[in-house]
Amino acid sequence: MQRINRSHSVVTLLLGSSLMALAAPAAAQEADAANDSGLEDIVVTAQKREQNLQDVPLAISAISADKVDRLGVNDARDLSGLAPNVTITQGTTSGAAAVISIRGIPTPASETFGLDTSNGLYIDGVYIGRSGASGLDVMDIERVEVLRGPQGTLFGRNTTGGAIAFISRAPSSDFRLRGQVGYGNFGAWNARVTLDPGEFAGISTSFSFSHRQRNGIVDNINQPSDSRDPGARNTDSFRIAARAPIGSSGSIQYIFDWTLLESSPNAFQLTNVANGTVRPPAVVDGQSLVVTQQAPVQQYLAGVAFANPACAALAAPTRVYRETVCNDILGFSSDKTWGHNLQIENDFDAFSVKLTTGYRHWRNESNSDLDGIGRFTGPAFSQASLFNGMPASLLQFIPTIPAAARPLIAAAPVPTVSQNLFDTNNQRRHRQFSQEIEFSGDTDNLDWVVGGFYFWEKGSEVNPQNSGFVLDTNNIFLGNFGPLGPSFVAANPARYRLVQTLATLRYSAEAESTALYSQVTFYPGGRDSGLRLTAGGRYSWDSKSMVRTQNGATALVTPETGSADFSKFTWNLMLGYDIADGITSYARVATGYRSGGFNAQDPVITGTAIIPNFDEESVISYEVGLKTELFDRRLRLNVAGYYNEYTDLAVNIPLTNAPAGTFASRVGNAGKVTYTGFEVEAQAVLSPNFSIDGTLGYVDIEYKEFLAGQSTTAGAPPVNIASVITPGYTSPFTANVALNANVPLNWGDARLTARIGYTYEDGKYSFSNTISTPFNELLKGDNRNLIDAQITIDRIPLSGGAEGEVRLWGKNLTNSHDFVRGIDFGQLGYAGGYYADPRTYGITLGITF
Repeated sequence: MQRINRSHSVVTLLLGSSLMALAAPAAAQEADAANDSGLEDIVVTAQKREQNLQDVPLAISAISADKVDRLGVNDARDLSGLAPNVTITQGTTSGAAAVISIRGIPTPASETFGLDTSNGLYIDGVYIGRSGASGLDVMDIERVEVLRGPQGTLFGRNTTGGAIAFISRAPSSDFRLRGQVGYGNFGAWNARVTLDPGEFAGISTSFSFSHRQRNGIVDNINQPSDSRDPGARNTDSFRIAARAPIGSSGSIQYIFDWTLLESSPNAFQLTNVANGTVRPPAVVDGQSLVVTQQAPVQQYLAGVAFANPACAALAAPTRVYRETVCNDILGFSSDKTWGHNLQIENDFDAFSVKLTTGYRHWRNESNSDLDGIGRFTGPAFSQASLFNGMPASLLQFIPTIPAAARPLIAAAPVPTVSQNLFDTNNQRRHRQFSQEIEFSGDTDNLDWVVGGFYFWEKGSEVNPQNSGFVLDTNNIFLGNFGPLGPSFVAANPARYRLVQTLATLRYSAEAESTALYSQVTFYPGGRDSGLRLTAGGRYSWDSKSMVRTQNGATALVTPETGSADFSKFTWNLMLGYDIADGITSYARVATGYRSGGFNAQDPVITGTAIIPNFDEESVISYEVGLKTELFDRRLRLNVAGYYNEYTDLAVNIPLTNAPAGTFASRVGNAGKVTYTGFEVEAQAVLSPNFSIDGTLGYVDIEYKEFLAGQSTTAGAPPVNIASVITPGYTSPFTANVALNANVPLNWGDARLTARIGYTYEDGKYSFSNTISTPFNELLKGDNRNLIDAQITIDRIPLSGGAEGEVRLWGKNLTNSHDFVRGIDFGQLGYAGGYYADPRTYGITLGITF
């Protein structure tokens, strides 16, 4: 169970003192505070219809286009901290991947096709099936909606944590041209242009192009080009949208988007190495459990020769942030995403219909160095060379060695290998097609929606890995040669030797999903009665399959396959009641489920060529909330409390019984887990020129059952280790507060806008326990304290009716070097991880016609 520590108290005190004058904790949404009429309405479509945010009986944050622009939100990864209990961590090998955590439930940390996401990502109503494709550039955004809690009725499976929806701006029927260009540190520059030529032949169109690039943020001493250093990025994006009316009450809209992101993955820094000390069995609730034994990497690295002598210093592990790494694998990641989106809708008076069709493609190629210490040369292990360099006087006691060979073996050196600790590359391909149709209508007392959904996807992955496993050969002699063992140990010319492990994972996966859903909202006394009752249900059918052709050094003679079907009925009940003008309460009970799947590296079922599957997870959520607009709509304060109970929660579990010399993890069903938390969002207009907004979120996670312990008794069933589990990729406490200024200038309609924001996130664990990942506690992420700021002068009058804009911006102004994600390689004997971006800043110039 996670508890608020002393640092939380300090943060809470700071936030509380800042907002005490508002008679409310901090919380969340953006509005234009430059008028004296109070807060503006926020319209959302979270329930498949346009509604005022304050009337929606669930926890939802809406981020406006203005805020998206000012904060530099380019994709889902830039949303971390902008809504309570929402954190987003970078991927590892893919430059476009993101680990999104909502209310403590993260999307997969491994970018595999066998496990679905738990937080849905939607672009203009089209579901994005893979977390690795979540970094696509989003342009011309009207707003972003962040829905927290299970969304199993209207959004469907794989939204057990919540959903994020990007809604883009519709093409304008009037001429509109906007251009931006910017420059920042690390050689960063960007350019963006959006053109709406106006309506022609009844068709309105919009064209957008964006280019962003920067150099690396950490220096790889083996790479002379800054543009290839870790953290370097180069993104080109293009988007076209066209919209035409159908009669007087309908429309058809087509959107095509294309993004190419070429990057160098962020630097992996070595933080911990093991010395090979034998770890005793763990004892959990009185039961003795097998633990991961670690290779003696420390001793081996002390005796190797580095290809680049300057890399030797970087082989010493440290948690202190380094501005340099030594990558012998010049990492790269290329992610190309593109897609079509077609929406047809019409209002037939009695009902409306909307058809959304989407097709998307994602291609990823990457190459990553996962040690950061460079290539080295050291003793290599093989059975054939075990006795090389041993005295002939000892070799005479080995009956398998002929007398004539003894002098040759005694004179032979121990072979060497030129290697690093770990590198990997990937080739991923993914295609998806989706179709959704919605019928909706309303009467004086009823809102209703009925829909159907179809989704198909196919993905493939080729993943070669090259790792080094250190052996203490003294253990071989002591364990297998009886009384001669100590003599061989004394004469051993190379105690620590490296086994080079080359393996490739090659598979394809396919999935198909269909669903039917409906939701109705009833107003018993009419729409002005203040009471509304909502009920909804959805039935989902999922079919999945996997074909594996390689899972090791050589291709399989016979492909291994797996197939599984899953289905679930999910539902929700909601009650909304207007206590008074501007004060709305709600209660919600909702369910959700994430379909099961396959572990691409799992061994087949004994005696078969069948890959086993893991089960689906399900959740039931209880939530109550209060939404208020007070003081003549100058304060918006929304609070929510929730209790979620998960069954068969799917989690990533490192293996304690992986094959010798390898690192492996698998997705398993943890059992029962409860999540209890609260969220607060608020915004206050202090004056016509100043406003303040912020968020608070806390989640307490308690594992009731986690069947992942391997008993030291052979054949015993898995052991419940829930009492020692740490939730991964979850910040128990998050907070954000910002002060906004909006001051008119005596220069036409020009104005000065400014924002300074503070974000706090608790440090996150990357794994669930120290039984299988010994460095788990040492790899816990840093508590994050971030300060960002933007200052803008816009609406500057220019000739020809154009308006200009100048913006200065800075992120992580204190240059905090926060460790945000760790990798414990288990029995390979080392660990490390990734740091967040350092301080970045720049200037942006814009013009609008």
